[in-house]
Amino acid sequence: MKSSSRIGALLVGIAALLWATDALVRFPLVERGMNPILIVFFDHCLGVVLLTPFVVYRYGKKTLKISPAQWSGLFVLGGGGSAFATVLFTKSFQSVNPSVSILLQKLQPILVVLLAMLFLGERPKRGFYLWASLAFAAGILISFPDLDFSFAHGDSLHAKGSLYAFAAAVLWGLSTVIGKGVVGKLPPTLVTYWRFFFGLITLGGMLLVSQPVGGLPLGNTEVLRSLLYLALVPGLAALILYYQGMRRTAATTTTFMELLFPVGAVAINTLYLGAPLLTTQAIAAGVLLFSATRISLSGGEKAGLQSRRSAV
Repeated sequence: MKSSSRIGALLVGIAALLWATDALVRFPLVERGMNPILIVFFDHCLGVVLLTPFVVYRYGKKTLKISPAQWSGLFVLGGGGSAFATVLFTKSFQSVNPSVSILLQKLQPILVVLLAMLFLGERPKRGFYLWASLAFAAGILISFPDLDFSFAHGDSLHAKGSLYAFAAAVLWGLSTVIGKGVVGKLPPTLVTYWRFFFGLITLGGMLLVSQPVGGLPLGNTEVLRSLLYLALVPGLAALILYYQGMRRTAATTTTFMELLFPVGAVAINTLYLGAPLLTTQAIAAGVLLFSATRISLSGGEKAGLQSRRSAV
């Protein structure tokens, strides 16, 4: 492996491990009753504040030289994939083991291929259907290890949490497909900036409807420190490292290094949050990760495969 490729793989690996620490901070915030919209809003607000000077300096007038179609795509990326999907993902922590929410995001490669088939007319390789079926079966087992689907006749918080996490994966997958044309024609940093910007506008509206501004708990030092960590470390820093690493690394290497995210997250959640997976869930997680990786390596990246963070 060339020196630049090794550095790229290292950067992607570091980014994945930083993402793995996300639940360590996000879960306690949700547990203490903080509005998930506020958590995601703060993340986007800080992203816009920090990126605006750099983007204006780096791109100048080109920052606004975007076609109407690209503006539409960026709005969908920001409002749907970045804002709404991340809120659903955060909200899922209220009802299920955070490791379950994170593992369900590994369904994204399959969802991206299916959505690309639907909207872009792309056709996957023959083996896709086998691995996709295994991945979805594993996802169901991770969500409902006892195979008890009685929630369909009642109001199950666990079921809601799993559905929130799955809905987030669908939205992130859809954002990846829609973003193919946008990301391919605009610099990643510029796409990231507008993703944060449109996400912030969307979240601001959601926040005003869901919680009065006067009720925001930003006077709490511990809460503020946690929000800063989420925005700066698994948020902005990890995203920058990931993009820099992805530019230097082959797609196959990137796919393997990204596995450090779910594996690291499960380990951290088990050790520090006291949220281990059941044996059945752990086995299903292995099947899901293996199936998703096989799809990625066999051409899933051609359908726009990206990690959870880079897709939004």
